[in-house]
Amino acid sequence: MEWDKPATLLLEKVPPFVQKVVREKVEILARERGKTLVTEAEVVAARESFMGKPNPQRTMAKKPADNEKLSILRKYSKYFDKEGNPVLYQVKSCRGAEVNCPFLITDSGILSEKLRNRLEELHFTEKLIDKVEGQILPHHSMKLAVSGCPNSCSMPQIKDFGVHAVEPVSVDPDCKCIECMKCVETCREDAITVKNGNVTIDKEKCVHCGLCAKVCPTGTIKAEKKKYRVMIGGKVGRHPRFALDLLLQADESATLKALDVCADIILSSKTEHRFRTLIEQQGIEEIKKRI
Repeated sequence: MEWDKPATLLLEKVPPFVQKVVREKVEILARERGKTLVTEAEVVAARESFMGKPNPQRTMAKKPADNEKLSILRKYSKYFDKEGNPVLYQVKSCRGAEVNCPFLITDSGILSEKLRNRLEELHFTEKLIDKVEGQILPHHSMKLAVSGCPNSCSMPQIKDFGVHAVEPVSVDPDCKCIECMKCVETCREDAITVKNGNVTIDKEKCVHCGLCAKVCPTGTIKAEKKKYRVMIGGKVGRHPRFALDLLLQADESATLKALDVCADIILSSKTEHRFRTLIEQQGIEEIKKRI
């Protein structure tokens, strides 16, 4: 995201070791306001938020924290917000937009913030605290990750709820292929074949990164609407598992609906099993029917 000069000068006054965090939080606030350029106003508003002034869009009633239940989590700052309230979910985003990644399809920070907001609206943390008997451990929290392209640098495949952006492509029969072979050279999956002016894309191999459409000079290969691949149930540990595909090409609305369903599975379960176990008990196809 671009910053104007006054905003940049204010950022430079921040100690270097926290500039990255400040930049990320200011840009999140700017996106919430629908801005594409960070101005001095966003920096000042973010600074007021850092100093403890409530953001009306995110203020919600919180129950007093049960210190005994949270005693183990208090060893780790990531499970608490700046006011000291528990947050039993973590959302990791890739840095594609920040570093101008050449593979970036969409800024992962935008969807990440909407996932956080949705979990706040659902009072996920408060409900999970009420549900868990005894002390709350790190594995009770929900892990989420969003990546701006199929490279998946934020590792959504090993999270409870993982998402990466996709950009499906199609061949336009009305555009003549000049056999420049740029698409074949660009495709890392060897999914494209060009023969006698005809372009074929192997959908089984294609990961929907959209790079072939970007390099096609004639428009023979066209990018379709950007979507999200949603995966659930990934985990590491003694018995690691890759996440299972829930939605292959979902829009933002369907992605948020999928989060609603997953949060409900966790909160409504009578047991405290890991989310992957709950998925296996219900069956991925049954979960798909709820979306």
